[in-house]
Amino acid sequence: MCKKNFKYILLSFSLCLSCVAAYADSLGLGASWSNSPYKGYGGQLEPLPQIDLDNGRFFIDDLSIGAYLLKTDKQEITLDISYLPQQFKPTDTNNAKLKKLDKRHPTAIAELGYSLNTSVGNLSASIGGDVLNNSNSVIMDVSYNIAFSKNNWTVLQSIGLGWANSNHNDYYYGISQQEAKRSDLPAYQANSSFTPYASVTGSYKITKHINGLAGIRIDKLTGDVKNSPMTEHSVIPSAFAGINYQF
Repeated sequence: MCKKNFKYILLSFSLCLSCVAAYADSLGLGASWSNSPYKGYGGQLEPLPQIDLDNGRFFIDDLSIGAYLLKTDKQEITLDISYLPQQFKPTDTNNAKLKKLDKRHPTAIAELGYSLNTSVGNLSASIGGDVLNNSNSVIMDVSYNIAFSKNNWTVLQSIGLGWANSNHNDYYYGISQQEAKRSDLPAYQANSSFTPYASVTGSYKITKHINGLAGIRIDKLTGDVKNSPMTEHSVIPSAFAGINYQF
C-alpha cells in the first residue's frame, strides 16, 4: 500500500481515538526509547500515547484497537488492529552503505489473541498479519506474565518468545540485488526467526487518579536477523516512562 494511503489510515485511527477519548478509563502521555539493531542508527526517542478504554466488548490499549470475541474471568479471545512502528530510514543512519538502501515502512497488524489468567500468572498467545501489504508479515508471540502489588506499587514481569516469517524478516533485514549493486553490500535474503525477550514494568499510584509508569525490555535477535549485513546489535534494549490520569 502506498505511503499516502498509510497516512490516511493513521489519520483515521487518530480521529477515532479522539472521539472515544472522552470515555477512556485512563489517559496519559509518555515517551519510549529503543536501540536500533541497524548499523549506524543509534537510539530512537518517540512519544507514546497512553490510552486505556475497555467496556467489556471493545477496547483501546495505547496503539491497539479491538474487540473481545470471548471474555470471562479466566479467558479472553481478542481481535485487534495495532500499529507496528518498525522501520528503516536510510537518512537516519550514519553508515555510508546503509544510506544507499531502500526505506522500510511501518505497518498495521491485524491480530488474533488468546489469554489465560491463572493463580500463578497470565499466559498469552497471538498471531497477526500485515494488513497494508508493506511487508506481508506474519508474526506470532507467546508470553508468560506475573504481577506483584504492594502498597502503591504494581510490578509486572514478563518473558516471551516472538516469531516472524521470512517475508517480515526479508523486508526489514534483507538486501535485494538492486540494493547490493548500489551499496556495495552483499545481497541477502532473510528467513524466519525467533526473538526471545524479557521485560519488567512498574506503576506507582502517585495520587488517587494519577499514576506513574516505567518499564524496560530486552530482545535477543537470532538467526537470519542477527546475521543480516544491516544488523549491528543482536541484544536490543528498550525503555519507556509516562504518566496517566485514571478516571
